Amino acid sequence: MTGAPFDRAGIERYQLEHLRAVVGRARRGSPFYARRLSGRPEGFPATMEDFFGLEPTLPSDLASNPTNFMAVSQDEIARVVTLRTSGTAGEGKRLFFAEEDIAATIEIFRVGMATFLPHGGRALVLLPGERPGSIGDLLVRAVAPERECALHSPLDGRTALEHVAEIGAQCLVGMPAQVLSLARGPDFRLGGGLSQVLLCADYAAPSLVSAIERAWGCAVRRHYGLTETLYGGALECEERAGLHVMEGNYLFEVLDPRTLAPMPEGEFGEVALTTLRATGTPLLRYRTGDRGRFIPGACRCGSILRRLEITGRMSNGIQIGVEFIPMHELDEALFGVPWLGDYAVATDGDRPVFALHAPARAAGSPEPAAGELSDLKAALDRLPQRAKSALEKAPPSFRFRTKEHDGVTSVKRVAR
Repeated sequence: MTGAPFDRAGIERYQLEHLRAVVGRARRGSPFYARRLSGRPEGFPATMEDFFGLEPTLPSDLASNPTNFMAVSQDEIARVVTLRTSGTAGEGKRLFFAEEDIAATIEIFRVGMATFLPHGGRALVLLPGERPGSIGDLLVRAVAPERECALHSPLDGRTALEHVAEIGAQCLVGMPAQVLSLARGPDFRLGGGLSQVLLCADYAAPSLVSAIERAWGCAVRRHYGLTETLYGGALECEERAGLHVMEGNYLFEVLDPRTLAPMPEGEFGEVALTTLRATGTPLLRYRTGDRGRFIPGACRCGSILRRLEITGRMSNGIQIGVEFIPMHELDEALFGVPWLGDYAVATDGDRPVFALHAPARAAGSPEPAAGELSDLKAALDRLPQRAKSALEKAPPSFRFRTKEHDGVTSVKRVAR
């Protein structure tokens, strides 16, 4: 959205215009949407409310026949991504992106990185970037030549902070637990020159954000995006009071997951999105499976873009008897433990079993010492009462990971 300043009415007019265009592209090119839109008149939707009556798209729809979503010819596809996640059973989802989609993401990254990485600044990216069109590759291409972006393998955590110090990086980009493990590791002082950290690709609890900020005296921002959108979505501003939606590219909704009715502003539901400018794989009212809400009121930064609060996957958590404890509640509690870098949780019957990673802990017994156990129990005592009551009936067990763990992973954290 360029040109004269927009107000909310202007943004909504812009979105409706581009909504009609993407619906038209999807109807003409995608067999799936040609069927779904067959009863809708040309020029649909007449209004936003009209569009919100369209049946949402499910991840299982995309996984069952990905080529039915492709809206251009194979010759126009520049990148194909296969996504296998916890949210998709069986075959993974395949996404098809045209050159226009890649160019749009590069522009999104260019604008976003410019808000916190100064001209001539350097960033180190701990994300996959070997393949053309991967997230790391697109970030590197987006910031050049005004800024410098170096890639560091996400599988090599031991030398990541050495690389930060070597190039004099002011910004570090990575996944939340990945970066926290570095901030709480034995070499954390090598990150003392960092002024900005960008967390992406997974949920980042406030306690985790605060821990990174304390370790390096830096500002931490969060980004929300999906592979289905080629990584665009929403970005936190300097006020860090919610993620500003990239409304020129995406139309977001928050739905009641049972009725699919829109949730009132401020109330949590399932996030759905429409890709307003997608060419290769347009998605209309795509249910992400993520839990979020629109934050009421205006941001102190002055932007009129809507803000989202995202708390991760709705299905990600552990079931203890009749009580479901979501992962975002566990994250907020456990990442307050000052020595914890990462953890995994599974259930053995009804009993939760936590596998812990403490990056600065000396090798030794996998069993927590008395002080460590006290820290963990105090952290879980900060959970909501319903979760604490469930854990009282099924006391958790804890073990440190016995195999070597470098604290860096490119895999999202999922309860088992």
